[in-house]
Order: sequence, then structure tokens, then C-alpha cells
Amino acid sequence: MIRKVFLMLLFCSSMFADFSEENIANSLKEIGKMQQIDSKLLYSIAKIESNFDPLVIAFTSKKKDFNFKNAKTIIMPYKNKNLIQVRADENTLKLIAKELINKGYKVDVGLMQINSVNFSSEELPYIFKPKYNIYKSAQVLKGCNAKFQSLKEILECYNKGFGEKSSYDYYLKVKNSFISSFGGVR
Repeated sequence: MIRKVFLMLLFCSSMFADFSEENIANSLKEIGKMQQIDSKLLYSIAKIESNFDPLVIAFTSKKKDFNFKNAKTIIMPYKNKNLIQVRADENTLKLIAKELINKGYKVDVGLMQINSVNFSSEELPYIFKPKYNIYKSAQVLKGCNAKFQSLKEILECYNKGFGEKSSYDYYLKVKNSFISSFGGVR
């Protein structure tokens, strides 16, 4: 409990999140160094997951009739369901995320698209703040690293959870993004 309070104070010392490109870049670097994860890898994940947009929610549903007040909603076909992306201000997204989670949806939130199975309702006030979202991403990656050794398996775990993997499509997306952004240079 003390650790959780400390982390919330550390990452959310301001009532207002800084969503600037500079803050996001600095946060990726800072959390990467703190958690001993290559910041270029975190950058690649943020690029794939949200294209550096910290104010987004995504989830899948068979339903198509979602209309959230004060939010922009995009619905796209995805496998045998629909992928719903919601963009709005931070407070609106917190309310929408809470509503969806309470209805049983698994939602991906924020810059790194952290799935709701990876954070508690107590963290919802902080999860859209870039630094906290990146920190949670690093924690998910570390949890995956504890179970898997290869980067391929770790990245698939980040995207799909701890279950069996039938493909390595997410790993390939991250790898291609990394090479595109950094020329494959480590």
C-alpha cells in the first residue's frame, strides 16, 4: 500500500498531466532507465499502440451502437467483432473507462494501451497520465519477462496476455516499428 501511494505521488505530483510530445519523450526515457527497459522499445510500443496519443481508449465488442457524450468514437471491423476507439479529454475518458469496466469490458487505455486487467480501479485516476501509463507498461513487460525469456514471447505476452500464442504478429509490428524508427541500431 505504501509503495502504491509513493508511486502515485511520484508520477502524479501534479493535478494536471503534461501531454506534450516533450514530456512523453522524456517519460519514455526516464521510465526506461528506471525500469531497465530500452526506451526505444517503449517508444516503439507507444507508437504502435496509440501513435503517442495518451487520451484514447480501445476495446472490442460485437455491438456497434456506442455513443459516448463529449467523445469521438470510431468503430472499425476487427476479426469477428468491432474495434471501438474513443478519444476525449482525460476526465471524460476516466468516466467512460470506469463505465465500460463495470459492464465487463476489457479496455486498453492511454499511451501504452494498458489493458484493464493490468490495473486496479484505484489507479484509474492516474492511468491516462503518460508517465504513470508508461510505468504500468514497464510493469507488464517485466511480468512477461519473468515468465518468458525471448523478446518475441515477452512482446506477445504484453499484447495477448500469458496464454498460448498462435502467431507472432505483435512482435513483428514492434520489430518493424523499431527498425523503421531506429534503423535497427541499438
